[in-house]
Amino acid sequence: YKGGCVVLATGNSVGLWDVKDCNSFRAKYICRQNLATSVDPGTGPAAVTPTPSVTGSCPTGWSSSLTLRYCYKVFHFNTIYAKKNWVQAHMFCYEQGAHLLSISNFEEEKFTEKLVNEIFGESEDHDYHWFWLGLNRRNPGTEQSWAWSDGTGYSYNNFGRDVYEDDSIRRCGVIDIASSLWRAVRCENQLDWICKIRKGAVVKEPEGTEDAASNQWFQFQDAEYKFFKHLSTWPQAQRICTWFKAELASIHSQEELTFLGQTLQKLFRFQDQFWWIGLHTNENDGRFRWSDGSILNFVSWASGKPRPISRDRKCVYMSPSKEVWGDQRCLNDLQYICKRTNSSMVKPPLPSPPSTHSGGCPRGWTPFASKCFKIYGYSKVDRLNWIEGKAACERAGGLLATISNHYEQAFITTILPNITFDLWIGLHDTNKDFQWLQKEPLKYVNWAPGEPSGQHTSSATNELVNCAVIWHALHPQFTGRWDDRSCTRDKNGFICQKNKDLSLPSTPAKFPPPLTSKLSYMNSTYRVIQKPLTWQEAAWLCETRNETLVTVVDPYQQAFLTQVMNSVRLPLWIGLSNEEGGRVFSWLSGEELDYINWQEGEPHQMGCVHMDMDGTWRPSSCETKLNGAICKVPGESWSSKSTFTGTCPTSLQDSSWIPFRNHCYSFHLEKKATPKEAAQLCQKVHGAELLSILDEVENVFIWEHLETYENDTKGAWLSLMYNTKSGSLVWPDKTVLNYSNWARGTENMSLMSPNTCYWIKSNTGIWGIGPCTSFTLGIVCKMPRVQENSLLGTAGSQGHTLDIILYVLGALVLVVVLVVVVVLLYRRRTAWTSRHGAFESARYSRTSSTPSESMEKNILVSDMEMNEQQE
Repeated sequence: YKGGCVVLATGNSVGLWDVKDCNSFRAKYICRQNLATSVDPGTGPAAVTPTPSVTGSCPTGWSSSLTLRYCYKVFHFNTIYAKKNWVQAHMFCYEQGAHLLSISNFEEEKFTEKLVNEIFGESEDHDYHWFWLGLNRRNPGTEQSWAWSDGTGYSYNNFGRDVYEDDSIRRCGVIDIASSLWRAVRCENQLDWICKIRKGAVVKEPEGTEDAASNQWFQFQDAEYKFFKHLSTWPQAQRICTWFKAELASIHSQEELTFLGQTLQKLFRFQDQFWWIGLHTNENDGRFRWSDGSILNFVSWASGKPRPISRDRKCVYMSPSKEVWGDQRCLNDLQYICKRTNSSMVKPPLPSPPSTHSGGCPRGWTPFASKCFKIYGYSKVDRLNWIEGKAACERAGGLLATISNHYEQAFITTILPNITFDLWIGLHDTNKDFQWLQKEPLKYVNWAPGEPSGQHTSSATNELVNCAVIWHALHPQFTGRWDDRSCTRDKNGFICQKNKDLSLPSTPAKFPPPLTSKLSYMNSTYRVIQKPLTWQEAAWLCETRNETLVTVVDPYQQAFLTQVMNSVRLPLWIGLSNEEGGRVFSWLSGEELDYINWQEGEPHQMGCVHMDMDGTWRPSSCETKLNGAICKVPGESWSSKSTFTGTCPTSLQDSSWIPFRNHCYSFHLEKKATPKEAAQLCQKVHGAELLSILDEVENVFIWEHLETYENDTKGAWLSLMYNTKSGSLVWPDKTVLNYSNWARGTENMSLMSPNTCYWIKSNTGIWGIGPCTSFTLGIVCKMPRVQENSLLGTAGSQGHTLDIILYVLGALVLVVVLVVVVVLLYRRRTAWTSRHGAFESARYSRTSSTPSESMEKNILVSDMEMNEQQE
């Protein structure tokens, strides 16, 4: 063997050594220089790192126990592009002065499992929760022997008994949280990981992620910037910025962009390099936004950018030499810029709802809060460019409209249904940063996907280039969004605003709508329920009113409901869910999901959907109790998705039945009776019973209906009674009282008495007690739904007894007539067959079925149809 030179491998064997011919093989090389430090002769060489102490402390965010000598931290990400292969995870831990998790005993393993379960919950499905260990057999010289990356001796193992055909290429270890076992997997897999560091150690800021020339923060105005030459995907770059309490850079002026471009060129001199900044879109959205949550008031797109809207996520980079931006796939590797400021980037609270202001609006102007608005451009000849529209508003004593928040945006969208053209507003870009004519700070934007594009140039001196319009979009789901257009070439309608005139009488405002019992907009009617409800409870409650949880089908309806939410100021359920499983959301009403208004970053989980206080949608667990729901009166084509079978009886005299879950209810609150009289009345009506309430949902349903009779009666009797044998309260079917809603303090009173009766109050839904003889209240009857296959003679059909008797008598008469006819025919036929034989008698076999069977079926079908119509 003539010898050779050693190289460091890359690719799948990254970090491993190999021997190559020193003369013919060409490779890159690494130089090393010792740090300029000296050892004090008096103290000798640096001491070996001692064994960690169990009393040491852990860095912030790391965890340990009193008996362990190390600290641990779990790194888990929901998206695959944020996870790492084994080498990347190993380097991640190493750059912080830590190592991938090594496990030397049972105690250490159980602690790390406990740490993971605290994050995910022990009851959660852990089928896909695998975490990298430092365990590997990547060294070809050790004959496939396992070793820990931190040098810990391999004396403890917990491998499962799985055998793989490709075992030879499974060279890295993971811990499977579901089984608590270790597994061998391919090192290229993208997984989460756990780092381990000795107690008392200090976590290092990541090194090797920036050029030496940029190892500092550069200040411009009130912000600091750091430039990383290390190549990363956009999500990885964003995550690294957060380590420094920063975000990927947002850019809000030409001056800021010029500072970044010039600084990068001075530092690195690579004019053809691109750098990630914080602008990006979300999947299936297309709307650009800054990662730090700041307002998009400035753009500097290169020619041909941004690319056409797509469902894929896009991220934005800048070119230092040209000071322009472009967009590309977020998983490409680029250098990046971090930015931090002294001001917090916490999302600002919602502004207060607009209050009623004195004064009125001239004829033709629509009031909202302190302003009056008017739309121009219904005729094509009245449509103007932005400059002309601005002048027209000024002649009318106003300005092109300023939209300060989502309240005003929602109001303007609600008045757009009859508009078929785009509308100029008062937003324009001077020196490329967008400003309002009114000089009001830009705190709110509503850009359409891919906007603003900033591509409208002009050679005219001092000409405003880009001005904003409100879309009456080609795509209806984008109606109300903003776009930038040429201020001089494009002609559009425009919307003017002026302050209310104090000399004019106050004009009743349509928006925001008052929270009356019913709310109407564009031929639709809505109702707001304000009670603690789960999603299913809300759906049931809407159903009892022959309504459904609201379906939102377009921006106009959404804008109206946003105004409603501004008044309610509480999250409310809507009819969207994936309650039936799967990954697809659907409307309870069965309508197509053509319009969406998700909150930024949503949906990040499955479940049931509520409308937040700003009108955006957000999914939650269907079992969460929110503050209420929005119901909608459905159109004629709507049919309920109720899972409850059976029907309720049709109205009989003054008894009208309302379905709710598996029972039917009849309210007689105009009548006053004692408990005994009330029970007797219910028994006469379809064999029903006096009201029983078995859970909170049913209590809310009853209370909803009692509230409408609050002026007529204090409440309604419950069928609750005292069982002298058991000494407890029971319902008529002997069911023990498992749910109650007593008023505070009532529990200590003498409830257990045969002479005490119980009732539910109309104004609160609280239960009370009262005398059984001298006290009269309203009546609510309750009975199970009648199943469609029930026999007519069951109790559920007693209300039709008279009809049934008449049908049966009619059937008997018909049978007698048929018998007489058959006898006569038989006699004639006997005489005929005696002459011609019996072959032709077969033709009469069809009439052998009993006519009463057909009649009974007709009765049943008729009864079912009547019940369905009633319900």
